[in-house]
Amino acid sequence: MTPILQAKGWWGKTDTTDPVTGESVTVQQGSAWRLETIYRTNLSMLYSAGRWAEQQANIDDRPYWMYVAIRDNRTRKSHLALHGLVFPADAPFWQTFYPPNGWRCRCSVMALSADDVRQRGLAVGTAADRLETALRQVFEKTGEMKALTTFHLPSGKTLSPDVGFSYTPGRAYAPDLARYGGPLAALARQQWRGAS
Repeated sequence: MTPILQAKGWWGKTDTTDPVTGESVTVQQGSAWRLETIYRTNLSMLYSAGRWAEQQANIDDRPYWMYVAIRDNRTRKSHLALHGLVFPADAPFWQTFYPPNGWRCRCSVMALSADDVRQRGLAVGTAADRLETALRQVFEKTGEMKALTTFHLPSGKTLSPDVGFSYTPGRAYAPDLARYGGPLAALARQQWRGAS
């Protein structure tokens, strides 16, 4: 991929202007680590969009959703704090906290029936009065700020997704139906209309 990325100006050393000082600087565009992060995040977003659509289709049988974090030494404390929280599937919480909630986030959502909630001894919470909007810094050098949703835990701690992740991938996804041809075109259009 290196030649393709170099041709597009996304790889290798390049001269640019520092946005704060106005000085000319040489920077390295791209890295193997950055490419892997972008790949994993895009894959996670697509998987999440598919899960969301699947859970929406089954919402009558499983109207409650539970936040599930991978509980190991690589999981962010903020994501661990959300683990096990259960809200109705239509709760405002899911509009901004449906995973992934940041780069390399491995969290997911489990759909539950009323019987599942009862058998597991879970409590279904309400989140609307615990959600707010706050400004977070995007770029330290320029001081650029962006608005994102915050969630207040009962402990008083406030959490938010990483900047740029404050949305539900499944709600934002819409396939390009023009890319489907032949017998798949009609089926794709029918299926997408049925899922909306």
